[in-house]
Amino acid sequence: MLRFFFSLVLFSLFANVLDAQTANSSSTERLTTQQLTPTEALFQQETKEVDGFERKLASLKTAFAEKDASRMVAYEAYLQAAMRKETEQMAQKNASSPSVDTQARLEQMNKTMEAFEAHTFHTLTGEAAARDFALLDTFLQIMKAELADLKRGQD
Repeated sequence: MLRFFFSLVLFSLFANVLDAQTANSSSTERLTTQQLTPTEALFQQETKEVDGFERKLASLKTAFAEKDASRMVAYEAYLQAAMRKETEQMAQKNASSPSVDTQARLEQMNKTMEAFEAHTFHTLTGEAAARDFALLDTFLQIMKAELADLKRGQD
């Protein structure tokens, strides 16, 4: 009888530990895009776009410092495609719900895009590159500001 009682207590203890671990792991799981609300999914997508742009910009700066022309061309192409996509998204947002902030951001994005059409970093030096990197940093800040607005709208 004592063995049975002792076995039952050990089994219960083991079951409680296992249940606690299962509950702990399920609370840290990430939601899939299908499980998110449309606003949350949009925020997640925009966050990925901003993070990707920021990483590629940092990589471009590194490639420029190392004078690696092939990597510069690849990162420039990525950044230009990302800039086009963001500019199109901002234009759609401005068309659907115009605001002064959205219009100002769109104008700045368009100016930056125009500056980078048919652009190459591997032929630039010092001051010209610094100006161009400053433009790209400004574009990134616009993206971050838009993401912050989206976050505020989510809260």
